[in-house]
Amino acid sequence: MILTVEKEKSPDAEVCICFDNEGLELLIRKLTYLSSHSGHLHLMTPGWAGNELTEEPQRGSNFEIVNSLRLVRL
Repeated sequence: MILTVEKEKSPDAEVCICFDNEGLELLIRKLTYLSSHSGHLHLMTPGWAGNELTEEPQRGSNFEIVNSLRLVRL
């Protein structure tokens, strides 16, 4: 499974969410859960005690991994 959040190493930083089919399915499940529940969910890399996000960069050396993503339903 691949699901990464990566931030560009630039003053005008771009954030990328990269995924394969399994990563997309996980993201859809998390968002579907939030569609019927209030609050938020955390997605983290193994280095941050999670297992939802992978740590291998997908966008090249101009990007760095973001270790934690919080999905917040307002």
